[in-house]
Amino acid sequence: MKHALTIDLEDWYHGLTSTNKRPETWASLSSRTEQAVELLLDLLAANKLHGTFFVLGDLAQKCPSVIRQIAAAGHDLGSHGFSHRPVHLLKPTEFKSELDRTTQIIQDISGLAVTGFRAPYFSIDQRCLWAFEVLAESGYQYDSSVFPLRTILYGYPGASRHPFRPLPGAELVEYPVATIKVAGLTLPAAGGFYFRIYPYGFIRWSLRSLEKQGQSGVLYMHPWEFDLQQPRIPVTFRERITHFAGRSSWPEKLKRLSRDFELVPLGELHRLWLQRN
Repeated sequence: MKHALTIDLEDWYHGLTSTNKRPETWASLSSRTEQAVELLLDLLAANKLHGTFFVLGDLAQKCPSVIRQIAAAGHDLGSHGFSHRPVHLLKPTEFKSELDRTTQIIQDISGLAVTGFRAPYFSIDQRCLWAFEVLAESGYQYDSSVFPLRTILYGYPGASRHPFRPLPGAELVEYPVATIKVAGLTLPAAGGFYFRIYPYGFIRWSLRSLEKQGQSGVLYMHPWEFDLQQPRIPVTFRERITHFAGRSSWPEKLKRLSRDFELVPLGELHRLWLQRN
């Protein structure tokens, strides 16, 4: 059973909700994109892993050499929007504009087709289901923006935990991030903050449980989670936990994942799903 390895390509400050409320401050913050991506690419290569990088358009525009480096290493590229604004805060026309702009930037830089999308903050939920129509109209084949439970920051409780077509008659397929049922509760299985704080044994059990159900999991991470040298700025207590906790555990957990499971780009998982459905 294959599982999807996905990476949201954004800078360290995009992961802080306090700075995202004040995007005008981003220009004053030091970028760590090049350093973080180099660390992650080296780690992926060492473990013979390839994944899908969902790229922020603004970042791609500023760091085109990083995008070429990722593509040259054999990874897939998808869109993460342009501005890192949650989709439910955008108008449909704004979302369409961001999609088209980011797609063009990534394709011009890399020469690769962009057919997959992930919303910042997993922000496609019941407030903006129109986003699926915009994605389909824009030619996207798959999306991975649904987080099928409620968290402090985001979530779409009640959404399917497994791949589904969100629009009747359309080709678009939604791949929710991996979750697991425990005592009737839906819990995140493997990704980001949860991957950092969970014991590896729980992560392995979660993915094995999905396999027993005949399901693949979608894992996610960010390059900044591997960069222990990123700047420290005043943040809330919650952000100190969600942003910084457990980062040093990532390399060893990723190494063990690569040994225990077959991890592939989401585009490959999508092709396999289409063959079976």
